[in-house]
Amino acid sequence: MNRQTMRPSSNNNEKWPNSYEQPISYAPLVQLANNNWVVPQHFLRYKHTLTSVNEVLEKIKFSAHFTVLAAQKDNQIYLQVAVLSPDNYQTNTQSPDAKKLLFGRRWYVEENLPTSELIQTAFLALKIAREHEVRELFQFKHRHGTSTPFNNHHDLPLMADNAALVHLSDEDDIDIHTLLSHCLFAGEALELVSVQNIDPTCWVYRVQLMCSECQLSEFNNASITFLVTDNTSNGFLHGLMNALVDKSNEYVSEQFSYAGLTRFGRCIAVEKVGELSIKLRSHNTLQLCSLGKQNANQLNFEIDSARVPQGCDSEITGFLAAHGIERPENAHLYSKQFKVD
Repeated sequence: MNRQTMRPSSNNNEKWPNSYEQPISYAPLVQLANNNWVVPQHFLRYKHTLTSVNEVLEKIKFSAHFTVLAAQKDNQIYLQVAVLSPDNYQTNTQSPDAKKLLFGRRWYVEENLPTSELIQTAFLALKIAREHEVRELFQFKHRHGTSTPFNNHHDLPLMADNAALVHLSDEDDIDIHTLLSHCLFAGEALELVSVQNIDPTCWVYRVQLMCSECQLSEFNNASITFLVTDNTSNGFLHGLMNALVDKSNEYVSEQFSYAGLTRFGRCIAVEKVGELSIKLRSHNTLQLCSLGKQNANQLNFEIDSARVPQGCDSEITGFLAAHGIERPENAHLYSKQFKVD
């Protein structure tokens, strides 16, 4: 097939599959190893609407208890994770099977956001929503009650104003069995399986979770292995929580898919992704004509300049000055902040 006749242009944009993404004029075509011809995403213009965002979200598959929603307010589109979850702070009068409908923070979507970045925003939103749940599932039993010390709802301004109450004091040698007797995850105990002292600054712990009905299924009867370099009670607890969050993140990576592709799963070959990236970005492969280069440069300028935070000129100037920089190398993108030479 003749390469020139396949080149997308402003005259045949109506033939492009998705109305929300269109190639710039004189965009290059790249032939892949499977003989498919494609236009790399950095030569596409995007104009997302609530409808187009929902079209993208429909191709995302994940857990039945978490879903990513798209909404719009004041012409601003945003993503939000809806969670159907047991109450992590149940009272004695509640049914253990009761579920709460919860919503995560809003993740705003720019009109010109590349579709790939939109998908990755949904991916990140799910990771953060699940981390929120994980942090609440860890409990610590005190003399007068039980707390969730790693949760995200603590009053940080209050803590900062009373920092002496929460700063670490000198600790004695760690008694791991006593410490674990105070810990719960998903309402169940944790047991020490093994500990190995690698060197004077490195310990590897293996802990067994005893929960079997946790909605975050990857934790049911799971063993958690983690390394600490601060072998104190506090260091152990932080290491354990980091390992729990890592396990949740790994679950998202393996279960999150778009159009059937588990992009961040281990089934994806890292070297092959790198080879594909070179294929789509190599100047030798792209062979841009002069008009193509002009249009590509204009597109890059429009995207980068539009991302400058409005009303933050003095803060940006101060940020640069703190690093001894008067004009950044890409000052030409920000004509409102810097005079054009």
